[in-house]
Amino acid sequence: MTNNFFTICSLFYSLMLTIIYFKRKTIKSVETKIYSKMIIINLINVIVAIICAVTILNKDTIPIVNDIVSKSLLLLFLTWELLFTIYIFAIAINDNEKVIKIFKKIRIFLIIGYIFIIAIVYFLPLYYHSENNVIYSYGPSANLSYALTTIVIISWVVIVLSNREILKSKKLIPVIVFIVLSIIVIAIQKMNPGLLLITATETFITFMMYFAIENPDIKMLNELYKNRELMEAIYEDKYNFLFEMTQEARNPIKNINSLCNEIRQSNDIKSIKENINKLSSESRQLDFSVNNVLNISSLDIQKIKIVNTKYDLIKLCDGIEVSIKDEIGKNVSFHMELPKQVPILYGDYMKLRQILFSILNNACKKTTNGSINLKLNTIEKYDVCRLIFNVSDTGPGMNLDIINEILGATGELSKEELESLDKKDCNVIVCKKIAKIMGGNLMIKSTIGEGTDVILTLDQAVYHENENENIYEKYKTEFNNYKKVLIVSQNKKLINELRTKLGNHEIVTSSLLYGGDAIDKIKAGKKYNYILVDDEMAEMSGLDTLNKLKNIHDFNIPVIIMLNVEKEKLKNHYLEDGFTDYLIKNNLNSELLRIIEKY
Repeated sequence: MTNNFFTICSLFYSLMLTIIYFKRKTIKSVETKIYSKMIIINLINVIVAIICAVTILNKDTIPIVNDIVSKSLLLLFLTWELLFTIYIFAIAINDNEKVIKIFKKIRIFLIIGYIFIIAIVYFLPLYYHSENNVIYSYGPSANLSYALTTIVIISWVVIVLSNREILKSKKLIPVIVFIVLSIIVIAIQKMNPGLLLITATETFITFMMYFAIENPDIKMLNELYKNRELMEAIYEDKYNFLFEMTQEARNPIKNINSLCNEIRQSNDIKSIKENINKLSSESRQLDFSVNNVLNISSLDIQKIKIVNTKYDLIKLCDGIEVSIKDEIGKNVSFHMELPKQVPILYGDYMKLRQILFSILNNACKKTTNGSINLKLNTIEKYDVCRLIFNVSDTGPGMNLDIINEILGATGELSKEELESLDKKDCNVIVCKKIAKIMGGNLMIKSTIGEGTDVILTLDQAVYHENENENIYEKYKTEFNNYKKVLIVSQNKKLINELRTKLGNHEIVTSSLLYGGDAIDKIKAGKKYNYILVDDEMAEMSGLDTLNKLKNIHDFNIPVIIMLNVEKEKLKNHYLEDGFTDYLIKNNLNSELLRIIEKY
């Protein structure tokens, strides 16, 4: 080496990088684990390079020490390059779990190969030049290092070219820079062996990687904070929606009771027939609310006719708002209320847009004073999102005969109705038929002189964008070490007790009131350390739930039955039925502690 300028500069940057990186907490992903080792190896490499300059100058007095230090420097170069190769492979695969599985399979071969390289590097001779302040090492051991470096660089090119998706990633920048610099540096070293640039190049690339590699700690905090705020807002929307629907369901029940009393007390045939028609309308409205809106058990991705188009519902509604404002009268205001978060959906958005615009346009034609409102609520269940649109106006309203004519419209679209689909809007009867074809439903509520509500429900598939994977999904196996328990019970007091007691042991809980929902959740790929199932549940008992869970392919989660004390004597029967364990609810503290310690 002619001087230690580049190496001393490298020491400063390497020390600074080591302190900054290890001072902060990061998620231990495959990439960050490899990178942390590269930082340490680089720092040791720089220190050994400085020591090496001293030992070569004193090679005659400490020949053995000099030989060990010089060859260790070569080995550190190769170690860093090996780690860099593994890093390139990891970012090319871009799947932590897959990378871990692959390296578990080939780990023994890597270790044997690495030991073999160590033996050869230390076995082969190395010679030293130290004249006129020009200091360097050369010989078979150094040539082997150059040859291995060339092979490693070729492997980087092969990995990158065989995984072209990596070309879009900023993580590739240090790889390309290092490949180019390595070729240049090797050429310079051959022409001027005293100018030691390899250490400085390695430090520069390690430093560059700090800015190219993901900083998941910051991303995670930002993402989790946004998710928390978003989830709270979504829960508020859902609670408000359910409260409104509860009130909506109560009104028909009151009206049905009132109409029944009138029928009992009336002897007028005409009045009885009118009340029966009203009764039919009220029951239809109640049936719509219960079955077509609130019945989430009917949400099934297999029932949806998938149309190969993804769309943003918020943007669709914004576009409708712009279009409909041209149709609204001067004395009418328009309001639109949308949820704070709606997933990207998969379906026939053109027909959905036509139905919504037609319903709104019909409201515009009949409303001369007051307001027209479009409100959207959503109910999500795994891969399905139920859309509930409510278009309300303050127009003249519709009489019962017209409502029954619209809601009673069934069958295929006529020739005239099919032709009307080419227009921007169509009548409400056509909307009803289109909605039915799409797997949706349409309900009308109207009061003469007060206005009309048109409610459209439609199930749409949720579109999953794998490339934009949530930070939690990407790193959950790295930072989420909490135990997770699913509670299935209709006893809300018991659920709250279990949540509190399990939470005290840092166990995350989910709770469901219906065994069928637990089965759906497991089918959707949700993982739990164990499942607590209440024995006493309506519709689906604890045993029924277990039997259906056992029918799921590869199901191996421990299922623990929760029993009342009077059934303790039957506990062995439950174990014979297939439950992993039991828990006596009347002695919850000690029983739960036993379960926690056992599982």
